[in-house]
Amino acid sequence: MAILAKIRQRTLVLILIIGLALFAFVISDVFNNNDSGQKLPNEIGTVNGESIPLRNFQNQVERGMAISRGSQTTMQVANTIWDEEVRNVLITQQLDELGITIEKDQIWNILITSPQIINSEQFKDESGVFVEGKLREYINNLEATKNNDDAKKAEYQNWIATEQYVIREAKKALYYNLVQAGSIATVKEGELAYRAENDKVTFKYVQIPYTSIVDSLVEIRKSDVQKYIDNHKSRFAVKESRDIQYVYFPETPSKSDEDEVKKTVNNFKEGFAEAEDATAFVNENTETTEVVKFTYKSQLPAEIAENVMGMEVGDVFGPYKVGNQYKISKLVETKQLPDSVKSRHILIRFAGSAGSDPSLAKTKEQAKKQADSILTIIKRSKSKFADIAKVMSDDTSKDKGGDLGWFNSNTGLTPTFKDFVFEKEVGAIGVVESPFGFHVIEIQEQKNQQKVVKLATINKEVEITAQTIDDLFTTSSKFESEAGKSDDAFVEVATTNNYKVNPVFKMKELDTGISGLQEQRQVVRWTFEEDTKVGDIRRFPVGSGFIIVQITAKHAAGTISVEEASGTVISILRNEKKAEMIKANNSATTLDALAAANGKTAQQATSLSMVAPIIPGAGEERKVVGAAFALDKGATSGLITGKTGVYMIEVVEKTLAPAKDSYLTERSNVSNQRSANAKNAVFEALKSASEITDNRGVFY
Repeated sequence: MAILAKIRQRTLVLILIIGLALFAFVISDVFNNNDSGQKLPNEIGTVNGESIPLRNFQNQVERGMAISRGSQTTMQVANTIWDEEVRNVLITQQLDELGITIEKDQIWNILITSPQIINSEQFKDESGVFVEGKLREYINNLEATKNNDDAKKAEYQNWIATEQYVIREAKKALYYNLVQAGSIATVKEGELAYRAENDKVTFKYVQIPYTSIVDSLVEIRKSDVQKYIDNHKSRFAVKESRDIQYVYFPETPSKSDEDEVKKTVNNFKEGFAEAEDATAFVNENTETTEVVKFTYKSQLPAEIAENVMGMEVGDVFGPYKVGNQYKISKLVETKQLPDSVKSRHILIRFAGSAGSDPSLAKTKEQAKKQADSILTIIKRSKSKFADIAKVMSDDTSKDKGGDLGWFNSNTGLTPTFKDFVFEKEVGAIGVVESPFGFHVIEIQEQKNQQKVVKLATINKEVEITAQTIDDLFTTSSKFESEAGKSDDAFVEVATTNNYKVNPVFKMKELDTGISGLQEQRQVVRWTFEEDTKVGDIRRFPVGSGFIIVQITAKHAAGTISVEEASGTVISILRNEKKAEMIKANNSATTLDALAAANGKTAQQATSLSMVAPIIPGAGEERKVVGAAFALDKGATSGLITGKTGVYMIEVVEKTLAPAKDSYLTERSNVSNQRSANAKNAVFEALKSASEITDNRGVFY
């Protein structure tokens, strides 16, 4: 009672405490923190300040994953939906800016012409024709009953979603139509396209290749590379990235795991040798059943083939390891069989047999009866085999009279077919059933008779024990602890313990995984968390083990460094300087003089066009071929800087294609090509001109 009295005296205090606790709970949800305490945004992104709601986006991803049924990763689905959402927002913003709207009557016209709606059975009459009135009735009923219960509310929401989808698609179609309408070409452009393809030029040329100057003679300074990067920033722009290194601790059976399984299998050896019914003994003791069949030496694992082929009937061999299993095998029977057979067959299919026509009505019993009848006829007269096959067989070999030619023991035949043709003698004729139907088979020839063995095999999978997993956890934990003791400890400890360190460079925020492993979004997300620093180490479970990851570098968005760009830029700058050097050292004004001064011989490029500006032996040289078209016949150019060297050309012939009365076809082709590229081009252009905040990497 005393305690209750004290509680009553402190009622106000209790109310305040409970209120503060509830407030803290609500606030924590409002701030939407993740496990690391990092504050999460409440939207998946923004486009020019317009929000793309997180919950709606997540619902779409969930639906997309359900539709994909595992064929795509979560990130792949999220990326597809993100592009679509950004596209929808950008196009809607463009239409709003242009003052273009879709009115109610237009929306209705869109709905009643939408394939998604007019093909729905619920809006069709008895004859299968879409009825507009049924759609109106359905919508009115949804509106009237949307608050009746949860099911009606959900149905109404589904309709709203369908309606919004149709409207969005209509907006996109409207916008794209406007863009494509502007993707026109003039008749003059049509003529230019015709000329670019059909006008031809032939010229002599002397090429002084850049390779004629030794690279060491050309000085490229670091400042030169930096200047080139500054002048081509868009080309060298990079997104924010991370470098990591990791050590993989795979869950693999230990030696003790293998020894235990090997011992278990070996314990069966004595009983197996004494067993009168080897197959029954196998069925009782094996982990996975293997078909007892005749096996050729070439079909045995190479490491045991000699030993097995030297066994006597009743001998037991093993334990031996194949893949992740330990096995012992008992020789049940030996035989001489060919390794190659030539045969022919007549196939009679029945309804439901593999590869049969869905309209085939013949029953299995009828097919067997037909095959038996054919067998009776052929046994009386083998000469009729080919003629009957051409008429009666349901196999493509019918055109060759059923001839299957030669095939060896490794050919993928059905077991019953294979047993017949390899184990029966030449001349044997019989009926064999397979998944494809009934085969009337004749063995025509056999060759390469050799010893084959029939083995009964007991096997057991090597499994990872709990102790091995515990040991792996301990080992990886020890490495994780020691690797964080200094800046260089990660590599030093790994090297000391013979662990392989795997580096991964320039990992982007939306990358789905890391090199050498399957999808590991958890790793990528961790490296981009605000609180994660260079040098941080963390353990991650993977599909079959653990990885210990360390961040080795963070790269901000911007342009790549001089060192990274040098591989590309130096060769460009070097060729530019070589071109200057070649021009400075050559004052010749004729082709012959230039050739003589450089120990070259003038060559000829014949009938080149602007569409195909390929100079023999030099490759594509648009600038050089363009210069040729700009010169008159017989004229000689100055020195031209090309892709592979410096050129001088002399025009031999210019052949202009005959003028046409109309270039409407060419204009149409140019216009169609532009129109086809317009959708994606305009989307990329809108994106590049917009301010887009992308939070995908935070949530996926």
